[in-house]
Amino acid sequence: MFIFLKSEGKGMKKFEVLEEEATADVAYKAYGESLEEMYSNAALGLFSLITDIKSVDVKQVDLITVEAEDKEALLLDFLNELIYRWDVEKILFSDFSCEISKEGEGLVLKAECKGETFDGERHEVKTEIKAITYFGMKVEKKDGIWETIITPDV
Repeated sequence: MFIFLKSEGKGMKKFEVLEEEATADVAYKAYGESLEEMYSNAALGLFSLITDIKSVDVKQVDLITVEAEDKEALLLDFLNELIYRWDVEKILFSDFSCEISKEGEGLVLKAECKGETFDGERHEVKTEIKAITYFGMKVEKKDGIWETIITPDV
């Protein structure tokens, strides 16, 4: 199954599900014209696996800060923090804005995550995701576009 979402006015896909390329049940590839956009699209792709993100309204804004030594660890920690918020607080997110800065030897991601608390009458849970793994993960820039493959443990 491939999911193509077009960026507003840019015509670039944000992410695509790559079921046939994963040893797990599902993997997906996220894209962005900037590193920050790719991280935002990776988060969007994650929640599209969990539920129909079109059904998630913006009723709250959570600020998340994550620090790590490199781009892959930063992405892994960010996505796992989002999974934690879903598992523990039952918050579904559908809109993300990320800023990444270098601090000392590492990187810091500050994300504004918009969404709402799960409502069983309006939201269907499609996939239960336990965690994000390093399997196949590599954050890289190809032909001017940032991309990564993400493999959730389902």
